[in-house]
Amino acid sequence: MSIKISYSSRWLVGMLPAFLVLTASAMAFFKIAYLGYTLDVIAPTESYFLETVMEFNGHGTGVAISMALPENLPNQTVSDEAFHSADLKFDIVMREGDRRGHWKRESVTGRRRVAYTATVVTKNLEFIIDSTLQTVQVIPDSVAKNLLPDSLSPSDHPEISGLADSLKLSANGNLLTNIKHMYQFASHGLKYVQYAGTTDALTAYRLREASCGGKSRLMVALARHIGIPARLVGGKILNQGQSRATHVWVELYVSGYWVPFCPTNDYFAKLPSNYLVLYHGDQPAITHTQDINFKYYFNLKKRLIQKTAGTISGADNPLDILNIWAAFERAAISIELLRIILMLPIGILVVVMFRNLIGVETFGTFMPALLAVGFRETGLLIGAVMFAAIILFGLLIRLVLSRLQLLHMPRLAIILTTVVLFILGMTIAGVKYNYLDVARVALFPIVILALTVERFFLITEEFGAKHALRLSVLTLFVASCSYGLMSWRLLQSIVLSFPEVLLVVIAVHIYIGRYSGFRIMEYFRFKELLVRA
Repeated sequence: MSIKISYSSRWLVGMLPAFLVLTASAMAFFKIAYLGYTLDVIAPTESYFLETVMEFNGHGTGVAISMALPENLPNQTVSDEAFHSADLKFDIVMREGDRRGHWKRESVTGRRRVAYTATVVTKNLEFIIDSTLQTVQVIPDSVAKNLLPDSLSPSDHPEISGLADSLKLSANGNLLTNIKHMYQFASHGLKYVQYAGTTDALTAYRLREASCGGKSRLMVALARHIGIPARLVGGKILNQGQSRATHVWVELYVSGYWVPFCPTNDYFAKLPSNYLVLYHGDQPAITHTQDINFKYYFNLKKRLIQKTAGTISGADNPLDILNIWAAFERAAISIELLRIILMLPIGILVVVMFRNLIGVETFGTFMPALLAVGFRETGLLIGAVMFAAIILFGLLIRLVLSRLQLLHMPRLAIILTTVVLFILGMTIAGVKYNYLDVARVALFPIVILALTVERFFLITEEFGAKHALRLSVLTLFVASCSYGLMSWRLLQSIVLSFPEVLLVVIAVHIYIGRYSGFRIMEYFRFKELLVRA
């Protein structure tokens, strides 16, 4: 009987993984061959949720607020816009090709809060400038105004003229050479210093230092001086979190195109995918009535959005994953949440391979994979530092409590409570001092941390603090590896588009689960015994 069971077990172990792999392959083949799936078509797009919040106090007088709004451009797409106006009147005004949102009311008393939200998708933009072009070019009437001097970029000032001569800029020279010389000076000839106010071109030149505004205005003044139309561009660098900062760069008119340059962050004739354009010209992003205690900030959160169903052939097919994801979104289940759920088995596979094949010990069976999920909110570096800080804090509390000689459970409960208070304190400090990555530690799964701390102290009691610290380091290492694989965008796209790949993961688990040989670390540990045998 035992032989029959063993034989059927071996047969099942051999056939079941093969069946799972074949099933996953058949489903993927059906999607590729009959539904026209390719990664370019179905991969979710990375987007940013942009929220601009403006708050003020009215004193019974009129209030007016104006804000530059992003619009659709070749390198950016804006969707799902929403405007929160409280009791203020709101409208959108087009001004010289840009959009501005206006909130106003003749009499406002008390606290008000207005906001703008949108989903933006941005991509890289890059130009190649013909090296044979001359600086003299045909300038349309609509562009000619960008040759005129103004108070912040006085291109006709003698000092600007002298600087242009020293840089060997010439209206009759080669266009690309002129641009490189003025860009090189604005980018590397001026030290970057973060100024809160507005810095004009002359001040930047005289001080030899400037923020993004001063560097860009000096480049605009030099370009206009030799007859190249130039303008400032204002926008936002898309980094997750809360901030008030905006950014300014330059566009030069080259052979019919407005070509971007950022002398501050060293982008020549290109823009990276995290630049969002809000307005063109030297103007503030937000204006408001004075003396209303006005405050504003931007909230940015990166997230995945699924492309619209029906972009591929046979999209009405019930097996089309785009339709399934669209149904989830209609039920207010985000693609971001689905990504976390679907990538968790991948992270767990990493942990299983480390434990069962390599022989690395960790806290708990799947603790590293769950920690990796927590790292997605804080980032790997901040998450690792927070993890270490919480463990050390818990260790300190335990040393203090050991003098009280409490029973195990009450002592553990006190430790976990103080850990929660510690996390709350870090969150408050992060918000107060604008370290938002630290503030997000509150989103770190508390239960996971609690279980980790509990396991840490249990191991400390049984095997000593040295062994517990060693396991902490190994747990952090395995969690980092899981985080790296779970954060790999290409793999995320594959799993989201072909979730049947998880059947292959199960097949791998079956083979790993049947493995009874030496783990890699055991081989090195007992190598001498093996050699003697």
